[in-house]
Amino acid sequence: MIFDVDCHLEVAFTLEEHPLRRFADRFPTTDDYITFAIAGELYRATPEDSRPPASVIQAFLPDANRSASEQATTPGTREPRFVVSSAAERLAWMDRIGIDKALVNPGLYFALCDLLGDDRPTAVALCNDFLAERLQDGGDRLYPVSLVDFRDLDGAVRELRRMRARGSRAFWIRADAPGGVSPAHPDWDKVWSAATSLGMVAILHVGNAPANFDGGWGNAGWLDPTSTGAGGFFAFANSVRHHAAEKMLAAMLFGGVFGRHPNLTVLCEELQNSWFPSFVDRITGLGHRTPGWPFGRSAGEMLRHNVRSAPLVGMGDLNIAQLLASYPEMMVFSSDYPHGEGNADPITLISDELQEFPEDVRSRFLGENIAEVFTRMGDPVT
Repeated sequence: MIFDVDCHLEVAFTLEEHPLRRFADRFPTTDDYITFAIAGELYRATPEDSRPPASVIQAFLPDANRSASEQATTPGTREPRFVVSSAAERLAWMDRIGIDKALVNPGLYFALCDLLGDDRPTAVALCNDFLAERLQDGGDRLYPVSLVDFRDLDGAVRELRRMRARGSRAFWIRADAPGGVSPAHPDWDKVWSAATSLGMVAILHVGNAPANFDGGWGNAGWLDPTSTGAGGFFAFANSVRHHAAEKMLAAMLFGGVFGRHPNLTVLCEELQNSWFPSFVDRITGLGHRTPGWPFGRSAGEMLRHNVRSAPLVGMGDLNIAQLLASYPEMMVFSSDYPHGEGNADPITLISDELQEFPEDVRSRFLGENIAEVFTRMGDPVT
């Protein structure tokens, strides 16, 4: 079985079809929306007179992704420059490529939810319903990935249950501590218990790993003639997102989440993997020096058991063979189709690297590793 853990549903819609149309008067401009999505933390931390223009920053996004952002903020105003998705389109593409099943993430309209303040729970539910309805003809091959608002943990559990009933097998998490409470806190156990009892994977996707530039890091004179300008600004904004991912995984490990919930899985997507080897080594070393550790598995063993990661060439993962050789049980296959950093022929793209490995390693990477995750929760995909 070949299982794509990260593709997206991008659609072309009119305002009347937009899942968040009731909030249209609060939509940002496309330039501001893209800036928020790809450089928002640094933009907020940079003095206003030192910020590169939003219209310049948005040019760094691939054309298909820019077009999807236009659809989100100004629906129906231009012809889309991306593959317009539907269940039929997605299944036809999967059949051509040889993919059996897929976790389908929402399109770029999802980030509007984060701009709606107290209305975010309503917006999340609307986006979830939109995705589930668009995929309902996908049978047991297309699994919608749900958005969740974690400011209300009881509400989060209700949304997980509601969306599992609609076919969802995964949900997005965010590498922060809503309300000042870490995801490692026992208060969160109700969420992790619900996830595993429902057979759902927690996904940490790019865009949900906010970088921290407080304390003056944004005040770097980006518009000074001797500075690096918008290019340097964009690169800096996206250079340390893995720090948030590492912090969240470490918090869950050393806070005991994976010990209390041994069947829980966190899946990292589009976070590049250059940081991954050093992180695994560091966690393994620290785990050997943790006095009073109450669990049967060490922290390093938990990391390999409870965490999966999807390397992606378009995000800079050019060392897939090395990652597979070192972490054959942790790496899982993804396409990121139809986004600009993804690929429409993803298996061919990495075929040379895969040929270096025996069949069992290739099979684990392409599908068995993620299938095993669902099986151990007692709700296998067949």
